[in-house]
Amino acid sequence: MYILGTLFAIGAGIFFGFIAPLTKMAYNLGAGIGLAIVLRYVIATILITPLLLFNKPSLIIYKKQIWIFMLFTTGSILLTTGLLLAVKYIQVSLAILIFYTFPIIVLIASIFVDKEKISRSIKIVFFIAFLGLFLVLGPSFEDLNLIGVSFSFIASIGASTMILTNQKMSNRNVHPIHINAFTNFFNSIFFIILIGFFFKIDFYISAKAWIMILIPSFCYAIAFFLQLLAIPRIGQSKTALLLYTEPIVAILGATVLLNEMLNLYQSIGAVIVIASLMYATYQSKKNQK
Repeated sequence: MYILGTLFAIGAGIFFGFIAPLTKMAYNLGAGIGLAIVLRYVIATILITPLLLFNKPSLIIYKKQIWIFMLFTTGSILLTTGLLLAVKYIQVSLAILIFYTFPIIVLIASIFVDKEKISRSIKIVFFIAFLGLFLVLGPSFEDLNLIGVSFSFIASIGASTMILTNQKMSNRNVHPIHINAFTNFFNSIFFIILIGFFFKIDFYISAKAWIMILIPSFCYAIAFFLQLLAIPRIGQSKTALLLYTEPIVAILGATVLLNEMLNLYQSIGAVIVIASLMYATYQSKKNQK
């Protein structure tokens, strides 16, 4: 069970990692952001619906926890729109690295909102990760598109919101399948109405663009499904640690598929950020034990 859960978590990180570079390729082929967002949630809803037959939710679950379900869903909306818009304006590698500052936001919220006691060593590690981010952004700050950077940080805030609310729902024994089913279904309706009324979805794109935009949508659905399978087997902390394969895969994918390159300072900063956050997650897991 432990080995299987580990493989599921790593698989989730790999599929999450492919989303950003493949989506950028779809944009380059003419696919629009609206289509990318809608397909992500519609496909995820279709694939996760059969799981509800084996674990039927009760309306009471949603009525009692509706405010926290909506907060989690809001985080999902910020994450999706932020990240998919960010890769439109800046390199995938930079967008992913900025996005992966969300553990720092979780730490700050844990200290000031939940009054959680965090060890000094963890605080130092997060500070080092923050310095690594300056290395990532510093050398090319004049050339950066601030709109893309802002959307990456919005995605990071969304991910932080999802983690903090997911922990609260987990403490209340809300099943992960019910959480994700609600989020995917609500977001499907929300984005179809929003984009349908206020924006235009271009369905008349090439077959190659359709294939390229569908692949990351399936990657998202598969990654979420693998994450659901991993958490009961190895726990949320271990799953979160193994999901750090996502930025590594995303950066490698951007290098191979999009010919994106980080300069020396950015590469050093990337290693510092990812290594620091992985260490902090590992230490937090040990402290919980």
